[in-house]
Amino acid sequence: MANELSEKAAELGAAIAEHARVLEASPDDAPRVIQAVNALRTAALEYGALCLDRTGWGNPLSALEEDLEEEAQEGEPDTASVDVEAHYRVRVNDPDAVARLLGEQAQEDVEGATAADLVTQLFVRDGWDPDAYGDDLVTVVSQSWSCGPAEKES
Repeated sequence: MANELSEKAAELGAAIAEHARVLEASPDDAPRVIQAVNALRTAALEYGALCLDRTGWGNPLSALEEDLEEEAQEGEPDTASVDVEAHYRVRVNDPDAVARLLGEQAQEDVEGATAADLVTQLFVRDGWDPDAYGDDLVTVVSQSWSCGPAEKES
């Protein structure tokens, strides 16, 4: 068991190192960055699943951003927080190319996927920068956004 976890941890470490290498070498190469992001996320999820399966402990990497948000809320009021809302209307010009861009790990998820499914996966996997994909894959038809002070949570 311990050896299996150590091996999976080493794979996760290698995925992190590869992600950093790709970002340092070619941060504007969206397909390479997305591939590295997908590999890193897959490795992290596999490590967390193995932890749960072999030890009963949950994924130590889950909800990290939520934990940080909770810690921030426990302190003084955060007057620097803002709410940003964005609306995009996009056209998926080449669904097959977008599916390939999502990477081999995602192929099960994208077979027969609608344009909305593909765009959702792009958003979830890389944080959504529609200009990074090129007009041959995704065209931004229109966009609007607003920004203002964060609303208080109830």
